[in-house]
Amino acid sequence: MSNERSDVDLRVGRIARKDVISVTSDTTVGDVAQTMADKNVGDVIVIDDDEVVGIVTDRDLTIHLLTDEHGTNILSGESGADLTAGDVMTEDPLTIESQARVPRLLHHMNQASVRRIPVVDEGNVVGIITFDDLVVHLAGESAHVAAQLESLADVIHAESPTSN
Repeated sequence: MSNERSDVDLRVGRIARKDVISVTSDTTVGDVAQTMADKNVGDVIVIDDDEVVGIVTDRDLTIHLLTDEHGTNILSGESGADLTAGDVMTEDPLTIESQARVPRLLHHMNQASVRRIPVVDEGNVVGIITFDDLVVHLAGESAHVAAQLESLADVIHAESPTSN
């Protein structure tokens, strides 16, 4: 048995969500929030002139609208009605190519402390990958491996001379 490291050859594009929800930077935060609610997503990609310029997450909305950190606090009676996606987005978000391997994705997510990364090929958004999607996928893979090992153990046990 080799002691060499063997990374999983799973590619990001295989598990990324293809149904990307996007807005422009001048979309109001009210419309951004409504879109997120209507589509049942926790993020929208901000695209201007066919280029990814940012990402708005549910956390971005919460931090910008409910704290004084950014000069707006709707809880203290200030209006956030004039805020746009461009005001609350994380600018120049980390992106990854669909052919990147999952270990590279995990490394980038960890280094950047992010849970969502737009998948971009040749400058075009082709999907989004979230940490939650990755966990669900890997849990399914783990269940599959466990079932295979259990099946193999049953075969070995049935063929064992001591099992008679």
